[in-house]
Amino acid sequence: MNKQDKIASKINLIKLPANNPFLFELDSETDWVKEFLLEMNENASEKTPEEYLNDTSIFISGEMEKKNKPDLGEFLLVKGTIEADYVTECVRTLKPMTVQLDVPFKIIFVDESLATSELFAEIDETFVENDVYEIYFYNKRTVEFQEMLHEQIFLNYNQYPVLDAESKLDGVDSGDAP
Repeated sequence: MNKQDKIASKINLIKLPANNPFLFELDSETDWVKEFLLEMNENASEKTPEEYLNDTSIFISGEMEKKNKPDLGEFLLVKGTIEADYVTECVRTLKPMTVQLDVPFKIIFVDESLATSELFAEIDETFVENDVYEIYFYNKRTVEFQEMLHEQIFLNYNQYPVLDAESKLDGVDSGDAP
C-alpha cells in the first residue's frame, strides 16, 4: 500500500492508478485544510480565527482506492476520519470553549451521469465492496475532495455548543423561592 501525504483539493481520476489503495494524511499545513480550521474557529470572538490557529488543530487521515466495475464504471472509494479541536463560544454564556470533532466517513465517488440512473436515483448510500458508502458524484473525472470534506465537517459541526448545561446563568433566577 502506498502512502501519499498531501492530496490536492480536487483529484484527477486519470492520474490515479486503479486497484492501488493508498493512505493519506492532511493537517493545517495544507492551505485548503487550514481554511476549514479557520472557518471552524469563526464563532469565537475573543480573538481572530487566525489567532486561534496555535490553540486548535485538524487532522484528516484515511485510505482511497480507484476501482472499476461494469455497473458503476470508474469510481473512487474513500474511507477516513476527520479529527479536530476548534474554538467556539457557549451559546448560553458566550464564554470561549474548545470543542472536539471526530467524524468517520466512507464515501464513494461515482460519475455524475449515474445520478439519474435507476441504480442511484433517490438514494444517498450504496453497498459496495462489502460496506456501506455515502454517495458523491464526480464530474469530468474530477473528484471534489475538498468539497466533500467540508460537507462532512459542517454536517457534524456543533452549531449550539454549551459549556456547562447545569450551571446557573448570572442574573437569571432559577425559580427556587426561599
